[in-house]
Amino acid sequence: TPTPGPGGGDKPPYIPPVDPDDSGVSDLLNTDDHIQYLFGYPEGTFGPENNMTRAEVAQMFYNLLLDQDVTITKTFDDVPANAWYAKAVNTLASLGVVSGVGNGDFEPERSITRANFMAMEVNSTQYGWIHGYGDGTFRPNNPITRVEVTAIVNNMLGREADVDFVTEHYDELNHFSDLAVSHWGYYHIVEATNDHDYTKPSSGENWTELN
Repeated sequence: TPTPGPGGGDKPPYIPPVDPDDSGVSDLLNTDDHIQYLFGYPEGTFGPENNMTRAEVAQMFYNLLLDQDVTITKTFDDVPANAWYAKAVNTLASLGVVSGVGNGDFEPERSITRANFMAMEVNSTQYGWIHGYGDGTFRPNNPITRVEVTAIVNNMLGREADVDFVTEHYDELNHFSDLAVSHWGYYHIVEATNDHDYTKPSSGENWTELN
């Protein structure tokens, strides 16, 4: 069974999950219910190597918010009220989790850089959720891909897929045409895209049911 290893080049090193109660993440984000917080594209792909856009990041964190009923105090000129990401962007901006780029704009379709994503995370440097690449570089100005974000956020949330359950229930999972089991981030993406019940043994995570 492939597991995310230390890797080299463009594969980030394996990072064990952090207890979200210790990091404070569970004060803001839903870490108890292992909901589906990331979704694929309409054509059935996930786009693991696609650059994550600022709108996609905002929607992802909005999906995880414990309290989505926030008084909107911030809007942006380039975020139309009917855009699929408008509620997410405006809610997170009102909470101070995201900020615009100046001149009243948010630039929702722009790729987010690794440094910008790190700044958005809660206490990210303290807990080291974003590591460098296997070749020892960090590349702060590089865009961050959807699969990299998935791995990082699972670690933030203390979430880790149950490989045995996933293997046994393969046919019942949400699948993506562009994601093979051999991909280093396969189990990270499965964890993020399938709502499931679970128990927490001393290490890892045991899935009990798909929802």
